[in-house]
Amino acid sequence: MHLMFLKYSQTNLGKSFEQFRRTGWSIRSSIDGNGLNSPPTNGPSDGTRLFRAIRTLQVKLTVRIKEIRSGFFMKTLFFLIGFYCATAFSTVIGQTGDWDILSAGLAVLVVEGIGALMYKASFPLLNNIKSLITLFNYWKAGLSMGLFLDAFKY
Repeated sequence: MHLMFLKYSQTNLGKSFEQFRRTGWSIRSSIDGNGLNSPPTNGPSDGTRLFRAIRTLQVKLTVRIKEIRSGFFMKTLFFLIGFYCATAFSTVIGQTGDWDILSAGLAVLVVEGIGALMYKASFPLLNNIKSLITLFNYWKAGLSMGLFLDAFKY
């Protein structure tokens, strides 16, 4: 929720009604990230606050799309490999009912281990392999989704 405040630009209340009507109101908004305490700018090159807010949103969206597009092929590949591993895992384990508990424990251990590495506070050793851990996080997501969907097969 974004806050909007109206601030009367003239402080002299003893003026006539005509002068009161002509004075403007400035609208301050926190949507553009400048905060509520930033002075309003009415320069011809800046445009209106709406245009500045739209421009800021467009820049943030463009940066986010570029972040998503970087390494998209590898992220998708690891997700699909995780999905395939889940199918293979559930098929092989489903053939023998002896190892169900141990294999489920192993799957939970692997998923939780990758999650702990992914969301752990910064270790100097882990910063060097952060991109590899991120790729294994996509593998984990594929594995989890594949196991979830395989539960509805039978």
